[in-house]
Amino acid sequence: MPVRRTVSEVDVNKNTNWLNYPSVWTWYLAVIVLGWLGISALIDDAGLAWTYVHLVHGVATYYLLHWIKGSPNPEDQGKYQALTFWEQVDNEAYGTRNRKIFTVVPVVLFVLATHGTDFRKQPLGLNLAVVVILLVAKLPALHKVRFFGINKY
Repeated sequence: MPVRRTVSEVDVNKNTNWLNYPSVWTWYLAVIVLGWLGISALIDDAGLAWTYVHLVHGVATYYLLHWIKGSPNPEDQGKYQALTFWEQVDNEAYGTRNRKIFTVVPVVLFVLATHGTDFRKQPLGLNLAVVVILLVAKLPALHKVRFFGINKY
């Protein structure tokens, strides 16, 4: 007997639907704080540890949100093959809670990294580059835009 599905079950993007659970954001922030605790235990400067957390977070989120395309779910049948994870979030709608959190966290990490340590020891230019790249990649004007054909296919 065939299984009947409602329209809402068919249109749900299972690749990004898990972001709608509140526990995801608790886990996300806890991983960031635990990363800071781990790095600050290894080095003596807690402020510089925020810089390392910011840089690692920036590289990881750029790769996971803005570089990898498609969906691992075979039920999607290529529907999201040309979209990055960021473009799939909340069915391509901007101004949602999930997108706001993904945008605010790099800014907060930048502020913690720049104000938490001595400016002579801290790579301000590197922190600034990371936060600018992440924020520019999240702009609605750059939705589905690939610069110079990079990551087009």
